[in-house]
Amino acid sequence: MSIENRFLIVPLRRNLSSFHSFTLEALMSKILVLSGENHGFNASASIIHDFLSEEADISATLTDDKGILASAELNTYDACVFGTGFTRTERQADGSTARVSDLASAEQEGLFQFVNSGKGLVGIHGTAWWISGQAMDLIGGASNWHPPGSTFTVHIEDSEHPTTQGVEDFDVEDEIYISAHDPHIHVLASAEWFGKAHPMAWVKPYGSGRVFYTTLGHGPGTFERAGMQKFLTQGVKWAAAS
Repeated sequence: MSIENRFLIVPLRRNLSSFHSFTLEALMSKILVLSGENHGFNASASIIHDFLSEEADISATLTDDKGILASAELNTYDACVFGTGFTRTERQADGSTARVSDLASAEQEGLFQFVNSGKGLVGIHGTAWWISGQAMDLIGGASNWHPPGSTFTVHIEDSEHPTTQGVEDFDVEDEIYISAHDPHIHVLASAEWFGKAHPMAWVKPYGSGRVFYTTLGHGPGTFERAGMQKFLTQGVKWAAAS
């Protein structure tokens, strides 16, 4: 089956709305970095926590306790960095594998309510892997296929958005997710595969909150890139300022 038949490939949309018009201010933001083994995100989460903690206006907390999503404590944070994903692969009794939820119902609902109430979400890579329904509505897209990992250039599509200020095109060794996505997302960065531009990062509203999502982040090496660190740091600050 061709990629075109497997996915609704939506062309990049630029200058979609005034949603990007915001100036980052030096306000202290309390950020939750949710780690975990799913999608191998624990190593990346540690790196993200470390460079966020270097920011004078960020107080970052690293945890692998997903139960926090269903607790009142979640609402003490301004934004959550989430990369462990909504689903995971689980081997069945007959030896086959199946995609199952990686979050309890209360944890999923807690995350949806958190963002809807006016908080921020920063989704990383596998967060959009094999999702649908409300999770896809939250993130703004989904993917279940990508070509083999390679080194490619991430091209900044909107250099005027607060998340991309001072960020130039950069090379990274990662995966290019082939995504089906909401045509109303505001694309920040893209990468080319077989002559077609695919979104690598976007922003969108969700209720009263803000979502920043990047398909990048298959491995921790991505987050050791200076360009990616600056991009993600500004994405976190933007999302937290909902």
